[in-house]
Amino acid sequence: MNILAVDTTTKIASVALKNNDIIDERRIDNEVTHSEKLLPLIDEILVSNNITLNDIDRFACLNGPGSFTGIRIGLSTLKAFLQVQNKDCFAISSLEAIAISTYLKLEINSPKYIASLIDARNNRVYFSMFEVFINSSSKICSNNVLAISNLTIDEAICKISAYILENNLSQTDVILSGDAINKYTKIISQNFKCEQFCMYPTTKDLIYIEENISNIQDYMFNAFSLNAIYARLSQAERLKNNE
Repeated sequence: MNILAVDTTTKIASVALKNNDIIDERRIDNEVTHSEKLLPLIDEILVSNNITLNDIDRFACLNGPGSFTGIRIGLSTLKAFLQVQNKDCFAISSLEAIAISTYLKLEINSPKYIASLIDARNNRVYFSMFEVFINSSSKICSNNVLAISNLTIDEAICKISAYILENNLSQTDVILSGDAINKYTKIISQNFKCEQFCMYPTTKDLIYIEENISNIQDYMFNAFSLNAIYARLSQAERLKNNE
């Protein structure tokens, strides 16, 4: 199966192509906007691998939360592809992808609770928590146990701490992961003794998740059902509401 994966949730535009079991990944992290660089990046990777959009069997993306404008550009592009090609898209939140990628990268083989934290700037984070494990079919399972939210780092820590306490979890049951870990190392270390892992999933990771997740149909969308996960209002809406 040929898969084209796209991520525009951060300032880095990333595209990966799985073609004949070989994965080619390209990324651009300069200051050019995603609207200018995404389509050329997709064209570059397709031309380099001598295939066209008609050869893509399935698309994949991270659909947020993250950069508000970036997510909109990425999903708008994919929706056009999906409608023209009449294909489906595997879409997963960046927070859940962090949890699953962390589980896989650390080569864990027992159930873990993974709290994912993404830097949202201004002392805020996007966060959620997942129970991740391998089922009897050797597939990844992920249960969302704390809803996706956008809160201050202090509020997020309180939410995670409360869940750990209420569910009688030990520190060894929990991992904190995401690109916010290094930024908030001090306050996180003051409140948690559990393992910490700073990472953000790549489009290559996204393809691996798609191939190994158990209930894949829950993550499949078409041009009309694919939606973004923003987790907060846009800057214009926040200014309008004096937030």
